[in-house]
Amino acid sequence: MMQIDFTGKNFLVTGGAGVGVGAGICEAISDCGGTLLLNDLDAVKTKTAAKKYPNAHAVVGDISNAKDVERIFEEIKNEYGIVHGLVNNAGIGLHKNAHLADESEFDNLYNIDVKGVWLMARTFVRQLMKANEVGHIVNISSVHARETTAKYALYASAKAAVEGLTRGMSIELGEFGVRCNAVAPGYVDSEQSRDAVASWTDKPKAWIQGQKNDYQSLRHMISARDCGNAVVFLLSHMANSITGQTLTVDAGFTNLLYANSFIPNTQ
Repeated sequence: MMQIDFTGKNFLVTGGAGVGVGAGICEAISDCGGTLLLNDLDAVKTKTAAKKYPNAHAVVGDISNAKDVERIFEEIKNEYGIVHGLVNNAGIGLHKNAHLADESEFDNLYNIDVKGVWLMARTFVRQLMKANEVGHIVNISSVHARETTAKYALYASAKAAVEGLTRGMSIELGEFGVRCNAVAPGYVDSEQSRDAVASWTDKPKAWIQGQKNDYQSLRHMISARDCGNAVVFLLSHMANSITGQTLTVDAGFTNLLYANSFIPNTQ
């Protein structure tokens, strides 16, 4: 039976101190024996998160700042060696109609969700080429990149940019053996997600149950670990011939939306 063994390899996960998808990614990589390099802005939270795993280290820094990103990779190289896999998980949301958002909200969203992904990927690839090594990238997107709704226009556009970057870089890096893919989660059941839902509805439990029962073909909640397993697959040798792709982890949400659009209204 084929198994995934990341022993002796370093994996940098941005947004690694989070309790949502980031935690599921870190858990999955750790279970495969990989050395985790957790990046986030809050030093205390990042160091606390690193203690959850047997072989993990905190690397604090701002992914939207080019100089900080250079420092992050230099620090890792000096302390732990080369990074073999990069997971661009860090991101923020924006639940507001595009015409009501202000410039600072737009800039903040794109600085983290798009610019940060590019800066991390750029520096990672330069490090690989300088060392004549091969590594792989997984960017965390969202179902909103392709199917979205009101108050998500800007967030959807940012995630669409991430998927465009993923496809384009996969073409540019293919000759070097570097694979670049994305994972697009649907609604992931986590403390972070539940808090977000509670911020826009006074009936969060009903909304979450409705999401599961009415808007997913699989009637179970998506876990952060489900997303982590998808990331591990794309980082591993089992995805050796897969690049430029987005793996959707949404329990059939987008398929059901598409199917329902062809159901005639008989009432």
